[in-house]
Amino acid sequence: MSRTRILLIAGIVVLLLGVAGLWQWRAHERDGSAALARGLAALDKGDARTARIELMNAIKGAPRSVVAREAQARALVELGDGAGAQAEAERARALGAPPSQTRAVMAQALLLQGDAVAALREARASDVPDTDMDIVARVAARAAMAQGDMRAAQNALASALSIAPNDAENWVELGRFRLTTGDQAGAIAAADRAVALNPADAKALTLRGELTRAQYGLTASLPWFDRALAVRPDSIPTMEQYAATLADAGSAGAMLSLTRRILALEPANARAWMMQAVMAARAGKADLARTLLDRTQGRLDDEPATRLLRGVLNLQEGNAVLAAQALAPLVAAQPDNRTARTLLARAQYLTGDYAGAATLLAPVVAQRDADPYVLTLAARAQEGLGNRAMAADMLARAAWPVRAAADPFASPRDAMLADGPPPANAATARDNIPYIRALLSSGRTGDALTRAEALRRANPGAPDAWLIAGDALGAAGRPADAARAYEAAANIRFDRAAAMRLAAAWGQAGNAVRAAQVVQLFLTQHPNDAEAQRLAAAIAMQRQDWRAALRLLQAVRAQTGDGDAVLMADLARAALETGDPAAARAYAAHAYRLMPANPMTADIYGWTLLRTGEKGPAAVNLLEKAVALAPGHPVLQLHLGQAYAAAGRKGEAKLALGRAAAMNFTGRQEAVDALAAL
Repeated sequence: MSRTRILLIAGIVVLLLGVAGLWQWRAHERDGSAALARGLAALDKGDARTARIELMNAIKGAPRSVVAREAQARALVELGDGAGAQAEAERARALGAPPSQTRAVMAQALLLQGDAVAALREARASDVPDTDMDIVARVAARAAMAQGDMRAAQNALASALSIAPNDAENWVELGRFRLTTGDQAGAIAAADRAVALNPADAKALTLRGELTRAQYGLTASLPWFDRALAVRPDSIPTMEQYAATLADAGSAGAMLSLTRRILALEPANARAWMMQAVMAARAGKADLARTLLDRTQGRLDDEPATRLLRGVLNLQEGNAVLAAQALAPLVAAQPDNRTARTLLARAQYLTGDYAGAATLLAPVVAQRDADPYVLTLAARAQEGLGNRAMAADMLARAAWPVRAAADPFASPRDAMLADGPPPANAATARDNIPYIRALLSSGRTGDALTRAEALRRANPGAPDAWLIAGDALGAAGRPADAARAYEAAANIRFDRAAAMRLAAAWGQAGNAVRAAQVVQLFLTQHPNDAEAQRLAAAIAMQRQDWRAALRLLQAVRAQTGDGDAVLMADLARAALETGDPAAARAYAAHAYRLMPANPMTADIYGWTLLRTGEKGPAAVNLLEKAVALAPGHPVLQLHLGQAYAAAGRKGEAKLALGRAAAMNFTGRQEAVDALAAL
């Protein structure tokens, strides 16, 4: 046989084999078996989104395929579609699959829809296969948590770990359980174990990112989310957490980009629309914020952030009734939320419910550190009720130039709690923290400290236990010990509550440098936090770093607006010291317009006019008013004395400067020098 004939025959054979292969491939595509194989492979790799598409094609080719239906149910569970997963599992059963084969996925699907009772029924069925026992144990744990049965949840997780101790998903579930119960240190340990077992597990990496965000700060957590997205670029839960972190860090552009990626994959994603709505509200685009919020289709309406945003938007729109309706459930659920409480009181005041506003503000007004806005609003409510004397007292407090140190937030139930029996179990934070706060607000510091120390010893991994212990130590006059307790809390969860308490405690203990370091560290991780920026500005002003103070105060103003008289006064001082007299005068005048009865605003306005060369009696008149309102404040006496000296009123200058020099304050030497120069 010639070589040419052999090659011809070989070519024909190859062609026939190719045709046969193509025919077989098309047959597999038609009957769905090829798509099924690809879907199962994608599911095994954890790529549920690809698996869902392939399995849809498999089901299209073979609608009665039990395997395809079961696999699709698993894919939909991974994608968070509980209703879709339940429908596929039910279809598989209708096609002849024994219920045991779909117990685990059905339990997961029901739990995703919020039906904990039905989920537990499936998970606890007697015919669950051994291969699915760890899955149903995790479902049982989550369902028990949803029902508030933490002991049952803990037992279920222990069962899951005994079945599959090296399964990263079991450790992720344990981490989330510990996070829910307040054991932050235990959650970190569980997340670390999950990452060690499977460094490419997006769920484990995302949990570690969430915990790092709480432990160290926003910026520190970003690399964890990057790692999770590198493993699973289409993970919606990871992108949601990442976007929320970027929003809090002030990276609005990056957050917007991520939410758009989420919406491209899941157009009805409520959290993405919510984040965009919050961003629009922060930018002052109220109409856009309302439009974006409507796109959540009410799925997040019961969440605190949604209620707060709706309340703010309704108040901006002038609809106080709707604002009150949105905020009332939030305040009921979070009585310690001062922002929500103040906004609700504002809404009630605007609707003419003066009694309701006064009642709401009473616990805040009872605090030594009540801010001027709250005191003024409470005074207006009392005026509406006809209580002129009480209103005058509140306005006098609002006008006082120095705010007292912060108190633990008081509750109307404090007297009843403090006088009642203590919680039976000294180790449970949920019962003991309100009780300890009640003891502190009732002046029973010793009892509070004893109870707080017992709670701390029982919960060494819970930052809230360390915080309440620090509060009790501070109330007992032991600021250095309080700072160490706050440091222990901050090492587990470095949030605003820990950072602000820690900075204040070190300041009270006389360690201003340490206090400044704490605030700066917090700001590096939370650069958009207005409260931290305000505290950092105060520290900068104390060390006369006026440019840094001005930058920080302007950042606060960009977030909070121009309605804070104290902020405007601080901006006036910083602008004055940095050589911008026009801005200083504008800020000072606005501060005075906002609160003319406040000695601090009168002082800064008069002092600014004096320093910027204003002719006439206006500066002296304002400074005299400030001293008349607060005659015991040495800085006001110093400024008035210098104004008298500049006006040639030497005798009055000596009198005012002498009063200032007789007091111990930061500017005493300046008063002494000015007195000597007369």
